[in-house]
Amino acid sequence: MTTLRAKFEKEFLLNKNPIITELLLDRFMNLSSEFMCITTLEEGQIIFVNHTFLDRVGYDKEHVLDSSVVCLNLWENPNNRDSFIKLLLKNGSVEDFEQNFRDKHGRIVTYILSAEIITLFGVSCILTFGRDVSKKTSLEEFHHIQMVEELRQTVQALNGLIIKMKLREDGQLVYVLAEGKIAEEVGYTTANSYGKTVDELFPGLMEIEGSYFNQALQGQVVSFEIELGQRMLLKTLYPYREHNRITGILVSAVDITERKNLERLLQISELNSALGQLAAGAAHEIRNPLTSIQGFVQLLGEMTEKHGLIKGKEYVNLILTELTRINHLVTEMLWLQKPKEDKQELFNVLTLINEILPLIKMEANLKSIQVITDLDLEIMNIEAKPNLLKQVLLNLCKNGIEAMNEGGSLHISVFLEDDWISICIKDTGPGIPVEIEQQIFNPFFTTKPNGNGLGLFISRQIIYETGGTLSLTSDSSGTTACIKFKSYCKFY
Repeated sequence: MTTLRAKFEKEFLLNKNPIITELLLDRFMNLSSEFMCITTLEEGQIIFVNHTFLDRVGYDKEHVLDSSVVCLNLWENPNNRDSFIKLLLKNGSVEDFEQNFRDKHGRIVTYILSAEIITLFGVSCILTFGRDVSKKTSLEEFHHIQMVEELRQTVQALNGLIIKMKLREDGQLVYVLAEGKIAEEVGYTTANSYGKTVDELFPGLMEIEGSYFNQALQGQVVSFEIELGQRMLLKTLYPYREHNRITGILVSAVDITERKNLERLLQISELNSALGQLAAGAAHEIRNPLTSIQGFVQLLGEMTEKHGLIKGKEYVNLILTELTRINHLVTEMLWLQKPKEDKQELFNVLTLINEILPLIKMEANLKSIQVITDLDLEIMNIEAKPNLLKQVLLNLCKNGIEAMNEGGSLHISVFLEDDWISICIKDTGPGIPVEIEQQIFNPFFTTKPNGNGLGLFISRQIIYETGGTLSLTSDSSGTTACIKFKSYCKFY
């Protein structure tokens, strides 16, 4: 090889070889910031290097020219050199081949390589140029770290999580980052998930979400909703690229439970509004003939009494009782359409409950039912329309009392949790049968012999109009009605 190198240096100095003239001198002179070397194709013996190459690898010229790229252990991964040679043999040249080299001191530097196969004095050689992109890579890594940190802070603020997964050579996705409040709550942080596969942490997950991950690995941004316990999360998968190649997936998930609840409340509110308009319209049509019927029945009652028809009088009274009940139902139906004229004011929820407690206890005493209160004395004032809230609370307490036999207990509790005021009313009745739980708020649905099915429907509409919620939970130990609304919420 010494003879080959001597011939090369002679040709280089005399500038006689046309290959060197065309491929070497021009590029060498004009791209001095790139390293350049010529090695034999078969053994990797180093024939020529420029000063940039020597500066990059840290060796002196004599040491380099008496060695080979293999002996110098320049390639961080020797298998990559085999791939590099295969590409050269297949195409005759290689452009933009990214590779990590190791210098004399063990420092890893990233280069973009371009190479061609040339022949020098009958020997196949490789002419290689390399551009140091470590600084660029560091800048990209800095921007990536900055992006991940900003995303992490955003996800943390949104009560979510962020996960980074790296694509291994075997095609498996492994966790390298897991941050955020939700990640902490479920117990999967970077510390205990790093390097583990999806199947190791969440067996069966890929069977459910595998198609989404495949889309992300193909370069698509994919969003979908998932349930996590009582929460609803919006999960988004972002393909993660390094040097124009997808090497993993960034996963973000944010808690959208409140948004979904608001959407559901809006749907229910719109449905309630439509049903209210329909019911009120029907009530108008019923009330006019009802008034006439009631008047003629009263006249008929006077006539039967005048002629001593006692049995007829009983029938007339029964008809009038039912007509009164129908009239009461029509009045409630018309309430759905009437504007609520209750005056809005600032008041304390506890004060309002203490005002209606005597009425509740009076009705409870008739069935020897004990009323137990647990009121958080630190509950703040709210701006609301108290009479509407009173109407709802009295109706819920009445339902609870009617659901119990003698000797039961009615629990009324008020507490503040995460800026939400909760007013819960629990009875010790038999509970609501599972088969009718979904119908309990439907208009005109009732389980009471003399009920009209509008009490809960109207109560929920009053609460929903404030942006609050009214829910019922039930089991064999009783039923709990719970009103929740923001402490600053207003009743309209």
